[in-house]
Amino acid sequence: MIFMLALQDINTCASKFTEKEIDQFDREAPDLIPNCVATILTQSRPELYGSEPAPHSEIPFKAGPRPGRNDPCSCGSGRKYKQCCGRN
Repeated sequence: MIFMLALQDINTCASKFTEKEIDQFDREAPDLIPNCVATILTQSRPELYGSEPAPHSEIPFKAGPRPGRNDPCSCGSGRKYKQCCGRN
């Protein structure tokens, strides 16, 4: 919970951490946030999870291949990806 509160302080610019410490939080956040959320849910809704939290998968999520610039857009518009959903 302390980690989540620290992230909130960083987000609202109310943090007293140094830039080096904030960079460390940024590197650790993707690994720690899922466990924080699971802990919060386990504490607030124990009937959903029983007495023990579900084991955290050690297999990282791997996204599928990204569409190329000239591939048709997956939204079905018929336009090229770069002219549709890939436009930023």
